[in-house]
Amino acid sequence: MSEKNVVIDIPDRIDQDIEDFKLDAIDDEKNYTASRIKLCRDPENGKPILFYSQELSRNFKNPNDPFSKRHIIKTFTPENIEAVADVTVEHKFKDTLLAHKDFVWDYNPLSDIHSGSMNLFMDEDTAGFMEDVGIRTDGMAEDFQSLESVEATPFMEDISLDATRLKNDLKDLQGRMWIIKDQMSDEFSDWIEPKTLTNDEFDEKLVVEKVSEGLVQTYLSLKEQISQLKAKLGEVNMTVFEETKSKIKLPKIIEERSLDELFEI
Repeated sequence: MSEKNVVIDIPDRIDQDIEDFKLDAIDDEKNYTASRIKLCRDPENGKPILFYSQELSRNFKNPNDPFSKRHIIKTFTPENIEAVADVTVEHKFKDTLLAHKDFVWDYNPLSDIHSGSMNLFMDEDTAGFMEDVGIRTDGMAEDFQSLESVEATPFMEDISLDATRLKNDLKDLQGRMWIIKDQMSDEFSDWIEPKTLTNDEFDEKLVVEKVSEGLVQTYLSLKEQISQLKAKLGEVNMTVFEETKSKIKLPKIIEERSLDELFEI
């Protein structure tokens, strides 16, 4: 089966199908996402595991935009195996939610990846297994293909410029935050590289360490500013997302859910 953006082929050919898709995209100077669902078996007990993976590649982009690649991998065991179909469609929706433009200065809330360059691949063994456990692959394929990009309007482009300014401000604050963290770690009883800690782990470390009050206050202030800026950036992006969502033909599993809920995925 090969319909538009969903390819189901024999196991011996599916890897080549994916490589051909990527090479064609490069030849056509297009960015892409390549998603795959693959059946594997637990080596210890032989139980089935479905792997969902997605590779996003932006070989052709604004050189000043740092976002070039993304890899997503999720596993589904017998306890939640049917969820693979919903997750596959949900990730495609999140990608098409970004308004499309052939060239963007900054990825998100606009995207230079068109839905026509977002493909899903499965081998026949995987598709057969999914049917056996009650997942309608034809229905999933139909939902996947029905999600099509919305072209960016001048209004959306203006909003994206606001988002870019907020991202630049956020990057500046985060740079200052690393400087403060370095200064604080110098006062720890046992020095540790701040970049090896999560934000929560760093805060836990502060509870048991003695650090200059001035540094603590600067840290807390920056933390609050970053939080507020992230919230504002989220609101700006949602302005575009609400607009594109209203123009996309939504599968039932998407139609019944809010954007806030979907972005918790």
